[in-house]
Amino acid sequence: MSVSVQSIANDLGLSKATVSSILSGNGKAKGFSAATIETVRNYADSLGYIPNLLARGLSTGKSNTVGLIIPAVGDTFYSQITQAIEKPLGERGYSLIVASSEGDSEKESKLIQLLRSQKVEGLIIAPSKLQSPEITEMVSSGFPLVLVDRYYPQFDTNYVVVDNEGASRELVKCLIKNGAKKVAILTTDTHLFVMKRRLFGYKSALADAGMNVDDSLCLSIDRADYHNDTWKQLGNLLEKHPDVDGFFMATHYLAMESIRFFMSEGIDYNNRFKLGCFHTTTALDILAPKMFFSMMPINEIGQEAVSILIDNIAEKKPGNTVHITLNNTLL
Repeated sequence: MSVSVQSIANDLGLSKATVSSILSGNGKAKGFSAATIETVRNYADSLGYIPNLLARGLSTGKSNTVGLIIPAVGDTFYSQITQAIEKPLGERGYSLIVASSEGDSEKESKLIQLLRSQKVEGLIIAPSKLQSPEITEMVSSGFPLVLVDRYYPQFDTNYVVVDNEGASRELVKCLIKNGAKKVAILTTDTHLFVMKRRLFGYKSALADAGMNVDDSLCLSIDRADYHNDTWKQLGNLLEKHPDVDGFFMATHYLAMESIRFFMSEGIDYNNRFKLGCFHTTTALDILAPKMFFSMMPINEIGQEAVSILIDNIAEKKPGNTVHITLNNTLL
């Protein structure tokens, strides 16, 4: 049998309003004694009481929940982003509902509609598609929204991103400084603005060093089949350019897949190539101890996104959008 606010009130001889106020965290503000608050909370805990957040949201107009939509739950980077968002949200009394779009634009649209139907008070999204009518609608209606990691330059939305171009340029310059004379790039999802900036950063670093940009050194990997496509394109690249001596991996999972390829081919990648990766993932530091990394400020991204979103929720009306671009750290 489920435990309700009414049953707790009946057992303790208190009114339902009193118990509801205390369990929703408003006991002190309502003037109830510390002893009464402690009694109610302890008794509710002993019964395993779980608040019905949806019912509370319908009655108060506040669900105290926020939705987060990311491209992949299992991706190391996005699991780090989720943790960086969940902690500051919890400190502000909000719960987080996490959903994965799996990089599917149609699924992303459905998730936005679903979460809004569940009365979340705001959304944080790492978008996966080129255009989004749902995001356009949220922006025009003033629904609290923050984009992270990726954004649409054509939409005036709140966003928290990193300097993709600058970070990529500095990382490739580092490879060149350390001896690389022919640097290739592996990228993916090139329809995304942020990936275009990473590619531009790579090309500008070559130009700054007086090196020609060879498009045959720019590999665009199919995200949906990156395991096979990485191996195929790397094999073709090394056959055509056996003298390539540097690689800039635009994402951590492309770096991992490249290492799998190098190991399968018996290539001493740690000594043959200068390697650089945009952010990192588990085991890369062990498998490629000489690899350079452009580390994204994960915790800062989460804190800034939460701060913007909570401010928007509190305003209850469209305000000035906030654009934050953070710097990576080169390691």
